[in-house]
Amino acid sequence: MGTKASDGGHSMLHYAWVVLVATVIMNFFYSIVYSSFSLYAASILEKYPEISRTAYSLVPTLHSLFATVFLLMYGKIVQKIGFRWVILIGGVGIGLGYFIYSIASNIVMFYIGAFFVALFPAFCSSTTTGSLINRWFGKLNTTLLSISMAIGGFGGTVGSIIVGRWLNSIGYEASFRNMAILAVAIMVITFLMVRNDPKDKHTTMMWASEQQVKTGDSDTVRPGYTMHQAMKTYSFWAIVVFFFLYAAGFYAAYANVSLYMADLGWSPDVYGAIFGVVSSANVIAMFLGGYATDKMGPRLTIFVLCVLYAIICFVLGFTTPSVPMMYGVCALLGVCWLFCKVLHTPLALCFGSRDSASIIAILTAAITIGASVGIPAANIVYDLTGSYAALFKALLVVLVICVILAFTGVKMAPGYDKIGGPDAIEK
Repeated sequence: MGTKASDGGHSMLHYAWVVLVATVIMNFFYSIVYSSFSLYAASILEKYPEISRTAYSLVPTLHSLFATVFLLMYGKIVQKIGFRWVILIGGVGIGLGYFIYSIASNIVMFYIGAFFVALFPAFCSSTTTGSLINRWFGKLNTTLLSISMAIGGFGGTVGSIIVGRWLNSIGYEASFRNMAILAVAIMVITFLMVRNDPKDKHTTMMWASEQQVKTGDSDTVRPGYTMHQAMKTYSFWAIVVFFFLYAAGFYAAYANVSLYMADLGWSPDVYGAIFGVVSSANVIAMFLGGYATDKMGPRLTIFVLCVLYAIICFVLGFTTPSVPMMYGVCALLGVCWLFCKVLHTPLALCFGSRDSASIIAILTAAITIGASVGIPAANIVYDLTGSYAALFKALLVVLVICVILAFTGVKMAPGYDKIGGPDAIEK
């Protein structure tokens, strides 16, 4: 089934495509879970009125907090047990966590469940998808990651419909149990499909580089920095802080756009329809943006996305938007979301693929922490100023810092101009 690098990859089916399909299945289910979790809140709070909204709101916060802790250990865990077992652990973790949610009768049990649920976002979706694609494909890494994440994103629509019907028919406890069973089943399927490395299927990576074909080592790990070496560079930390600040700013905007429209006096059916454009634009951007990143490189992609994000902040910070303007804002917001979902993979490849799984995990953790900090920070700014205009003006300042960090950091990252290919770091 596999193919040697010298035959140009001409076989009936390279196993790399099976791995890619497995990541699509994983991301589809991830989107089902991610999109539907907020739907359970009303039923839980209705049954347990002694649980305050503030206390319950800490559950998704703990998802992010625990996931960040697991992400910091991700690279070492993958090195010890491989991607397959990491995926399975993520599936079992969310299955166990959702089962705990189904029997929880107090807030402490929900917090315990959150610990196990956090294994899923830490070990699955973009973290493992990006790492597997880097291991199995020699080029177009961001394109393939974007395709996997975009197709998987349709699970969000499916998840909201399914969970909504379950809540009406069988209640939230049974819905949690069904989702737990489904999680384990889906991740077992993914576990059976995925292989950690091309050598496991007696083949080589898809689209291996000319250098590796010539030296006959296309089945080995590509050259690059170790995590320890990368952490000694300014470039690495500049990119980490960039992702933290960008995610903080993006999710602050994402969380406040619908509130802004509501405060403008627009009806829920109007601003609900407008906000739906975010997801639609993001799916389109995922298909096109990954390929564009592989072709343009990370620096130009960063510049384009930051310009689009600046337009959002300018419109909301210096004007009173009309309905058509807000449609445009939400469309741009969906495009900018590309950054937080897929751009960590090509930037990790700036340092080569020797330890890219660990680097991707750290960048994902920076995004997670940024999102957790950005939303409450934005609320503080709004509470102090009473103005959405002031909030989005503040986000423009954050964006300027992001651009400086990105351009100085990426420029100094070795091999950034050869992004997406195994020759990013020369041997």
